[in-house]
Amino acid sequence: MMINHFLAFASCLLAEGVPADQLDAPHHWVPAEQCTFVNPPVVAYYWDPKCKNPRTSLGCWADGVHAECRFCGEEPYTGVRCPRESIVPSTKACSFDDPPIVPFYWEPRCKKGMLGCLADGKHLGCRFCGEGSYKEIECPSSTCSFVNEPVTPYYWDPLCRMGMLGCNADAIHVQCRFCDQTPFHSVRCPESARPHYPNGKCWFPQGTAQNYKWDKTCKWGKVGCWADGVNAQCRYCGPGSGGVYKEIDCEESVFP
Repeated sequence: MMINHFLAFASCLLAEGVPADQLDAPHHWVPAEQCTFVNPPVVAYYWDPKCKNPRTSLGCWADGVHAECRFCGEEPYTGVRCPRESIVPSTKACSFDDPPIVPFYWEPRCKKGMLGCLADGKHLGCRFCGEGSYKEIECPSSTCSFVNEPVTPYYWDPLCRMGMLGCNADAIHVQCRFCDQTPFHSVRCPESARPHYPNGKCWFPQGTAQNYKWDKTCKWGKVGCWADGVNAQCRYCGPGSGGVYKEIDCEESVFP
């Protein structure tokens, strides 16, 4: 099944934290989203129940509202390790005097002396990746830069070359690649791809007015299959759409 590899998606995504500017896109919810900031901080943060203990103080009350909301990773909180469910600043928080030619992202696990970290010379969490001396550092999918977050899944593919199917997805980085959804269904998404869509279920981020179901007998070319453009097993059925799918039984279907 094409999307079996998404079983581990959430853990893979959280390895880099959730970028603050992508919270409106489909993603795995993290407890730190309970924090309430008037203005988005330029320091990573997470939800730490231990902050209710009077002995725990550094970084707590980060939003000034919740004791459990805690800063981490950056000065003066370098002693507070960012967990996997942190919300990290947008890469826009990186502040370069001159625009770099090497890709970069925000890494909440950065430490002093760690390769690629402190990329802008100001923020420890700002990290180079993917090219040159930093090619061993895999760029996360969030390194792609879209004006509007697409509904088509994408990831960072260091093997991409201009002209390859799905590559240059954001029209900025050749390595940014679309996958899984038609017409890119021949490019399989890795576990690190985003945005997240559930395993074993149809994926309609914008909704649909047509009834649909999960049909394991589906294959390419069969009427109604690939309804969501992502999963072969997602199939339209029943009345509607000019009667195109009326002959397909909607048993175990999902009604909009």
